[in-house]
Amino acid sequence: MAVSDVYTFRSGSVAVAATTATAVMSVVSTTALRGWVVGVRVNVGVTAAAAGNTMLFQLARPLNTPTATTGTSGASDDYSAPASVVQGYTTWSTAPTLGAVVWEQEVAQVTASSWEEFPPAGYEWQIPAIANASAFAGLHMFVTASVATSTPVFVNLVVSE
Repeated sequence: MAVSDVYTFRSGSVAVAATTATAVMSVVSTTALRGWVVGVRVNVGVTAAAAGNTMLFQLARPLNTPTATTGTSGASDDYSAPASVVQGYTTWSTAPTLGAVVWEQEVAQVTASSWEEFPPAGYEWQIPAIANASAFAGLHMFVTASVATSTPVFVNLVVSE
């Protein structure tokens, strides 16, 4: 029997060309509920970057007070589950900046590179019960390219609440 509802938040295709940390996706809760990131999937789309370059994916807390816009509910793994309380974002009026990193993985900046990780129970990454547009709200996925070649990336965050 499940002890929580599980939702998958998807970034869609996000072009990254910066050699500095770029926010590509956020998951933010409310003051009423903590969430838990229980899985991460990252993929590199079709790119012209030369072999030998990398993409650094980092799941982190924000250093600033980000303000996300147009939240979306995650896709429930159970069709009868209620809408998710945690919201996913890919746009911000004030984008998050890289703070304390809780997970990171570097993958080759070549077409179809991917990585997924599902930590054992008790090692999930907490989404604090802090609302959008507040200090320390949410968890955010950042991507840093080793070379400034526009590269599409795809991120899935699996969240339990």
